[in-house]
Amino acid sequence: IKESLNCKNEIGLNDKLIEDLGVDSLEKLILIDNLESEFSIQIEDGEDVKNLETVSDVVEILRNRI
Repeated sequence: IKESLNCKNEIGLNDKLIEDLGVDSLEKLILIDNLESEFSIQIEDGEDVKNLETVSDVVEILRNRI
């Protein structure tokens, strides 16, 4: 996640993608694409993507698909 977002600082599970990490909608899509490629998973557009608000949400989606 840190590499995908080119984040130089440490990130925590409770960090909010938009407010804390400055992720915009395009960066969120790039993050999802990178995760799908890295872990050979499919993250559906819609509710899954819409509900990604924190790093913890991203981790939870990965746990559910791996």
